Amino acid sequence: MKTFLGIDWGGTYIKAAVLDSKGKIYNKKVFASEELREKKVFIRTLKNFVASVQKFKLKGIGIGAPGIINIRRGFIYYLPNIPGWKNFPLKTILEKELKLPVFIDNDANVFALAEARLGAAKDVERAIFLTLGTGLGGAVIFNGRILEGEVSASEVGHVPLSIDGKLCGCGAKGCIETFVGNRYLLERYTHLKSNKGKASEVKEIFERAQAGEPEALIVWKEFSVALGKFLAGMINIFNPQKIVFGGGVSKAFSIFKPLVWQVIKKQAMWPQAKGVKLVRAKLKNAGVIGAALLAKENIGK
Repeated sequence: MKTFLGIDWGGTYIKAAVLDSKGKIYNKKVFASEELREKKVFIRTLKNFVASVQKFKLKGIGIGAPGIINIRRGFIYYLPNIPGWKNFPLKTILEKELKLPVFIDNDANVFALAEARLGAAKDVERAIFLTLGTGLGGAVIFNGRILEGEVSASEVGHVPLSIDGKLCGCGAKGCIETFVGNRYLLERYTHLKSNKGKASEVKEIFERAQAGEPEALIVWKEFSVALGKFLAGMINIFNPQKIVFGGGVSKAFSIFKPLVWQVIKKQAMWPQAKGVKLVRAKLKNAGVIGAALLAKENIGK
């Protein structure tokens, strides 16, 4: 049995798991990201975990990292929400320390790889994948392969939707992320309530919209219009068969899907939009599964 180590590196948690080539998990551990912020601690912790699972005879390691990566070199340009990792040759250092092949990609890409091979999009050749959370991550599968260049991510979250919009974390203004990220949704909700009511989580806005609260319904309508216009453009470019939604905000799928689809029908060219399906992600552990598949598919080349 061939096994691989998949690492899902998030801003809050780092999940590491031993998986076989079909995505079955045999051993999993979760670390607090804050405790592994320092590079030396991260590398030492990973080395100790690999040593603890020696019996599985790992063939390689895949890592989904939350930032901009040079894929071929496994070089981290930077991680926007994790300081201290700018211009770091992680692949080179880990391969020296762990004596195993290491492959690194953006976390949205490994999420897409998992859902394309084993999840919601395993039956199609072309799909767009969105991770809706603090921001908007994304990836594109085209003819069965992740669409990428020298740099890892298809940074769809930073497609500008407005020339004079809000300042985004990337430094530009009006990115789609500033219309659909959970921080924007919470701020917009508070503004509509005139500071007389707040929500600590997007889940609360979803629940209040289900109960018919006007302000919550406005938030989801604005969200859906922005996301629908953005996706109409993506559909015109990539002609996907499916659009797969993951991330915490996707839990409100039942509310925003009909509204998003209405906008897509108005904005997208009908031949490109014909037959496209909007679906939620299926896999519970897409991050570690995709990271393991990243290693498997690269070793198999």
